[in-house]
Amino acid sequence: MPTTRFLGTTAILTAALLATDPVWAQATAPNGEAESTPIVLDQITVTATKAGENVYESLSPSSVLTRDELQSQVQPSSVSDVLRLIPGVTTQVGAGDSGTGVNIRGLQDFGRVNVLVDGARQNFQRQGHAANGTFYFDPEMMKSVDVTRGPVSSIYGSGAIGGVASFTTLDADDVIGEGRLIGARLKTGFETNGSTPVLHGEVATKQGAFDILGAATWRSAGDYTSGDGRVVRDTAQDLLSGLFKSRIRPADDQELTLSALRIRNTFDGGLSTNYHTDAIADTYTAGYRWTPVSDLWNLSAKVYFTGTDVKQTVNDGIFAGATKSFRIGTTGFDLFNTSRLTTGAFSHEITYGGDFFEDNVKTRDSFGTSDQLTPSGTRLAYGTYLQDKVRYSTWLEVIGGLRYDSYRLSGSGIENDGQRVSPKFTVGVTPWDPITFYGTYAEGYRAPSLNETLIDGFHPPPVSAGRFFPNPDLKPEVAHTVEAGTNLRFNGLLQDTDRLRLKLGVFRNTVDDYIEQVFTPFPIPGGYQYQNIAKAKLHGFEAEGIYDAGTVFLGLGGQIMEGKNAITGDPLNKVPPNRLTTTLGFRLFEERLELGTRVTWVAEKKNAAALGFIGEPYTLVDLFADWNVSENVKAGLVIENLFDVQYTQYLNAQPSPGLNAKAALTVKLY
Repeated sequence: MPTTRFLGTTAILTAALLATDPVWAQATAPNGEAESTPIVLDQITVTATKAGENVYESLSPSSVLTRDELQSQVQPSSVSDVLRLIPGVTTQVGAGDSGTGVNIRGLQDFGRVNVLVDGARQNFQRQGHAANGTFYFDPEMMKSVDVTRGPVSSIYGSGAIGGVASFTTLDADDVIGEGRLIGARLKTGFETNGSTPVLHGEVATKQGAFDILGAATWRSAGDYTSGDGRVVRDTAQDLLSGLFKSRIRPADDQELTLSALRIRNTFDGGLSTNYHTDAIADTYTAGYRWTPVSDLWNLSAKVYFTGTDVKQTVNDGIFAGATKSFRIGTTGFDLFNTSRLTTGAFSHEITYGGDFFEDNVKTRDSFGTSDQLTPSGTRLAYGTYLQDKVRYSTWLEVIGGLRYDSYRLSGSGIENDGQRVSPKFTVGVTPWDPITFYGTYAEGYRAPSLNETLIDGFHPPPVSAGRFFPNPDLKPEVAHTVEAGTNLRFNGLLQDTDRLRLKLGVFRNTVDDYIEQVFTPFPIPGGYQYQNIAKAKLHGFEAEGIYDAGTVFLGLGGQIMEGKNAITGDPLNKVPPNRLTTTLGFRLFEERLELGTRVTWVAEKKNAAALGFIGEPYTLVDLFADWNVSENVKAGLVIENLFDVQYTQYLNAQPSPGLNAKAALTVKLY
């Protein structure tokens, strides 16, 4: 049976991975007495509507993963370890660079995916051979990640024709025990592949209407070994991160949040030139919430600054000691309100607001042409939106929205601007209480980036790969997406306290004026330039879900995806291969021990070699065990790539790690 047919049949019949957060609640027995069997509560997504709703009730392809689940089953060392669990999502990491590019439904780079940390955009971009849009993050600082695929989440900002990935960092409630005023958590861990020690600590206190959190991580990874026993050079890195977050509640209906996050990665490597790289990523936010006892007001405002500074120093050769740096600073603001009202038999949830951000790019290169290939300049983008979620009875839900976007960029004597209104319309029908069907039409608008518009120069030495030309006439990309999906929510399926949750969906995304780098013969002798190809088409199927009976849980998840240039028929190089993931787990000894296995099948990616990537099929088997030794002590073990398979994740240039064991001990202090 062909791989595509196997993946599709299996995913449709069984649907999807991505267990939700193991937050326990007591079930109620028929006689009214509490039972001890745990029920896993559904997670809340905010990237779909901003107002927050149950993942398996949202009329969107949304997924949420939380810290507790990931620490128990994955012990993530990187953003890639997290996002590879979500259907339709993959990542790209370049050779000798720990920055991560996020890919949703085959779209990435230059802001096609809006990556947020505590609501602040991560807009760092750098022209190179890997992802042209990356960010640095420490998963130890993560409270949750909320992903919505496709432009249905346009209320979260301009450009997200691929979707939104929103990371939320820890707060004091994650550290302090219920009813306590102070708490701390210490974690020590070790990975065998790369001989990697990890130390992480958190401390928090709560005094009346004020709380504060401080956290820090140190991780020192050596070069890892691939499945064929070869040491993969220049994959070592050292990470230091720190997080500060404080919340003040001047009144019961008001909250002010301040946060500061710094990630510092240092590593060596490069393709043609060996560099020592020091990357620092800062995220500063100030947020305000006003939630009075009123249906008309649920106000949220946030101002932020994110800055990523990557400095590279040549390690050897005739240019040893020469430096170059890439810095982008993004200042942004987001304001919205949600009002609830009723008109006759219809209830309305109306969300309206606006946002803006400004990118300031500064590139310096003392010996090459990087300042021409990642040109300095500024870009301003802003927009407003209005969305109304209308409910009629219990069986009909309609969401209609409009977003207005405008942008302006300038640099190197070139200016470019544009504007557009993008609509969104969703209809959801629940003919039977546990089953909902929905369909969506949504448009998204992405302005050209500074890199795409202003790039002008030659490939840096010692390689001479041709000339790059600017394109001041680049048009924005416009995505037209049609979605159809089904949400299923069953309780008490095989026993009183079990549950089954499934999300199934298909999509077709047509992107007009898609921007891609192509060879142009003019001016003679020719070179490379970002141009609008007439149209790109992407389509696919996604599924996710879980069956959870307390002592046993089973998850399946997968994706089938294709994308092509609609004019030439050539495949789009960023579309990932088909993938299917299964998870089987058990909870023993009064649920104090959780253990299980995860199997991931990745299909062959045809034409991968022609696109410059490796697309061989592979199967990975992982094991996990998490033991609550006591109320305050937890021990965990994860074994990745149990059979030491040699493989390279699609879009990456280097082989992926072979067998790796991760052990961790976490102690809570009150």
